[in-house]
Amino acid sequence: MKDLIEGYFLCLWDAEAARRQTSQWKRNLLVFMSGICLEIAGLPYLAGWMGYEAAWPAWLLTLVFLPFGLVGLYASKFGNDRFVESLLVMPSLGRKP
Repeated sequence: MKDLIEGYFLCLWDAEAARRQTSQWKRNLLVFMSGICLEIAGLPYLAGWMGYEAAWPAWLLTLVFLPFGLVGLYASKFGNDRFVESLLVMPSLGRKP
C-alpha cells in the first residue's frame, strides 16, 4: 500500500521516474487510482444507503469520477502500455525538459 501511495506522488512530481517503472507497476498503480475514483463516485450511493440525501454537488462527483475509474480499470487490463502511461503521468505544466 505504501508503494502505491508513493507511486501516486511520483507520477505527480517526477514523470520521468514514473515512465522508467515496469509495465506491471504502472498497471497496478492505475488499478489503485481507479479504485479511488470509483470510491469517490460511490459516495452519494453510500450516503443514500445510510439514510442521508445527497445534494446535487455530490452527484457531480459521481458524474466526474465514475468515467475516470471505469476507463482506468479497462486500460489497466486491456490497454497498451502507452495508454496506461498517458493516464498516469501528469504533463509538465509550463516546465521545460
